[in-house]
Amino acid sequence: MTALILAAFAAGFYILAAGRQLMVIGGIKPPHRPFLLITAASGAVLHAAALSQTMLTPIGLNLAMFQVGSLISLIITNLLLFSAWKKPVDNLFSGLLPMGAVICVLAAFAPHLVILSNISYALMWHILLSVIAFSLFTIAAVQAVMVLLQDRSLRRHQLQGLVRSLPPLQTMDALLFEILWLAMTLLTGAFMIGFPAIDNLSEQHLIHKVVFSVIAWVVFAILLFGRYRFGWRGPTASRWTLTGTGFLVLAYFGSQFVLEYVLQRA
Repeated sequence: MTALILAAFAAGFYILAAGRQLMVIGGIKPPHRPFLLITAASGAVLHAAALSQTMLTPIGLNLAMFQVGSLISLIITNLLLFSAWKKPVDNLFSGLLPMGAVICVLAAFAPHLVILSNISYALMWHILLSVIAFSLFTIAAVQAVMVLLQDRSLRRHQLQGLVRSLPPLQTMDALLFEILWLAMTLLTGAFMIGFPAIDNLSEQHLIHKVVFSVIAWVVFAILLFGRYRFGWRGPTASRWTLTGTGFLVLAYFGSQFVLEYVLQRA
């Protein structure tokens, strides 16, 4: 119950911050970054407290689907808070904080336990790098959506609302690839550490995770090569980003949902 109360308050702060930023995007309110950052940070502190109640157990680490999702959303919020001091990421809060609010509450409410004990250092680093990489790719996906919307609005000469509140398209595009390069580096590191730990793909229920993760890696590798060789940007880069992120979502959450809720043998 304590975790659920903390999660509810965290969700409230997230929704408040996201709602305020949506008003900025809609031209209803002027920008107020201190309010946005303080409110989001308050939500993150409560989110961390709630997650610790359900993820850290006396018998080991609970890596159930919603707990991992909650951890990812918490890392996303903290990455945005850290980036907001130097990068134009304020509008990303409006898309990502509501997601964090929902998953935070679900993690506190969901009863599932997938306990992982006696974690080796290699596995710990694999999990850490994978979670941070997934968080960055999620941020990149939301950034890609904004690039698509901005490009479409500019082509239609609709310079109100979201477009008016965003940095120039060139800046948005550059920020997208900064995120992608960092995320790809971390994902590659996670692969290099994690693959030697695989003994039996079938027995460890890793076939789908590995296949979709590798497909996602290939998609992002093609995108980054296309950027370097052909200068891909704008809608093209955004669509590739969303495709790769979609495969990553299938890699973990798709297979984990089947294991936990359909086959009930995670």
